[in-house]
Amino acid sequence: MGALDLFKLDGKVALVTGAGSGLGRAYSQALAEVGADVACVDLDLDAAERVAAGARQLGRRAVALRADVTSEAEIGAAFASAAERLGTVDIAFANAGVAENRQPIVEATLEQWQRVIDADLTSVFLTAREAARLMIPRRAGKIISTASIIGFVSVHDGGQTRAYAAAKAGVVNFTRSLAVELAPHNIQVNAIAPTFTRTNLRPDAFFGETPQARAFRQSIVERTPMGRLGEPDDFKGVAVFLASGASDLMTGVTVPVDGGWLAW
Repeated sequence: MGALDLFKLDGKVALVTGAGSGLGRAYSQALAEVGADVACVDLDLDAAERVAAGARQLGRRAVALRADVTSEAEIGAAFASAAERLGTVDIAFANAGVAENRQPIVEATLEQWQRVIDADLTSVFLTAREAARLMIPRRAGKIISTASIIGFVSVHDGGQTRAYAAAKAGVVNFTRSLAVELAPHNIQVNAIAPTFTRTNLRPDAFFGETPQARAFRQSIVERTPMGRLGEPDDFKGVAVFLASGASDLMTGVTVPVDGGWLAW
């Protein structure tokens, strides 16, 4: 098999949560571009359908499914629907999540903490569990989660992102632990740790045009060795790599895509 053939996903079915925008949309597009059929899962069904329609224009089978990733029942139903309509799920991207508001610990609420943990960590567990239930009997599969560089380090300015940092650090170690558990079943479990990237997570705070947002962006650029923010398309290559046969001997790893942030 040639090197480029390792990256082809013809005949594979991928399910991506948070597929309607940002990284999820980029993942879905990339997988379709290299041959995969795609189940696009999002809370916004219209957004998921737009991404699915783009995959169908490439000649792939693609379905849009609405699900709240914090709901055990809805995630289970999404996987069941994807398997029924597309045949199975070979690749699962646990991508959907939220970012918390920044505030001092003394002002933080349990409700906010729980919302972030549920959306950014429990949802990964639920997605991975449903994927494993389909993959274990077939003795093959790829499970990929979206972690964050904030799963390894604090925000550079000491910002208050406790729940998000705790959840993403949880994703990193959940990835390691699940990889060991599922390795005997020939299922690889990995994650991607993005840097600050232009998505719809807190767009006003990070990417608006207020003086505060511009100053924050500039501080990120100055702190990043490569001197720029991430864009969703920066993650297409690593998504295809982790979803494809090119990474068959790789498991339990969280890959930083961070412009050198963690090397500093």
